[in-house]
Amino acid sequence: MRLKKAAVSLAAAAMLFTALTDFSSAEVSTVKDSKAIPVDFEQHKRVVILEELRSAGIPFDDQTSLQGIKSNLELKSKSNIKAAQVLDKIQQLENADYVYLDSETGDVYSSKRGYLGKAKKYDEFEEPQAVEDKGLKKDQVQILSKSNPTVQEIFGGNTGAFERRQLNFSGFDGIIANVTLPTVEYASNNVGLDEQAWVYYGFDPSSGSGVEGGYSYQRGRGIWLPYIRSGGFAYADEAYKKNPGDVVNNLKFYLKKASSSATTYTAYLIVGATEVKFASTSLTSITTTSVKRVTSIAKAGFDGTNIVGKSLNQKWDSVQVSLHNSDYPEFRK
Repeated sequence: MRLKKAAVSLAAAAMLFTALTDFSSAEVSTVKDSKAIPVDFEQHKRVVILEELRSAGIPFDDQTSLQGIKSNLELKSKSNIKAAQVLDKIQQLENADYVYLDSETGDVYSSKRGYLGKAKKYDEFEEPQAVEDKGLKKDQVQILSKSNPTVQEIFGGNTGAFERRQLNFSGFDGIIANVTLPTVEYASNNVGLDEQAWVYYGFDPSSGSGVEGGYSYQRGRGIWLPYIRSGGFAYADEAYKKNPGDVVNNLKFYLKKASSSATTYTAYLIVGATEVKFASTSLTSITTTSVKRVTSIAKAGFDGTNIVGKSLNQKWDSVQVSLHNSDYPEFRK
């Protein structure tokens, strides 16, 4: 299923955040701490690996241990190239760095680095607010018929300049693409210091708060950091920086329940097979979620003319999405 154009602003490149400082997590420690870790990393590792099997169309028994699944794949891999490739990716995911954001407290934990400190808190970042203030619901927002709309006519238009593709509120639960990170240019003499560049995916429910995952630009250092946002907290990981122009293959973002007894969904951002960011959410149902992908320069109080920075040469390739109620052997175009 292809992403449809929902709204394109006056300049290339959105953001839900109106707090527009450099999104560095420099204040977050990367040293292991003695604080108790309140998350079962092994359980989430299993969720991620089983999802990889589903998306590859590999049959498995939910009750089988990961070791049992690997042993079965090892037998198949001797005569099946696809099984061998999936086995290699599963082994990478087993050794990946799993980073958890607690969306209620803002605490961040790593399976390899321990307690990482507090994520950044944002009091105002909700894109839907711009629409709800006008008495509209998100499912009433339609594709624009005008080729050059004003800021006031665009859903979230005053949050910055963006190119956004968004699907209907039909229960989407996954998105994957190969992403080329843009080159960002700012004016000299400190002009544009309140501008922030982003590249990200998002899931929006028909009401309430959504979640995001992608990359945040660090203008002081000219690098991109992977981030995840949920519940008013956002965490960008200093350990996995990228440079402008880098291609991030198989950047995947999806919603899953971590167990059969879970009442809310967890958001997972998978970078290749070496990084996994995941966050708790308040979502109890995904039957009406929308999915989007956005390239943006955010600026509070954007009026259509007052952004001086540029986000250049960003690309989305091979974008695929999935629905929660599909049989889902793989992400669908």
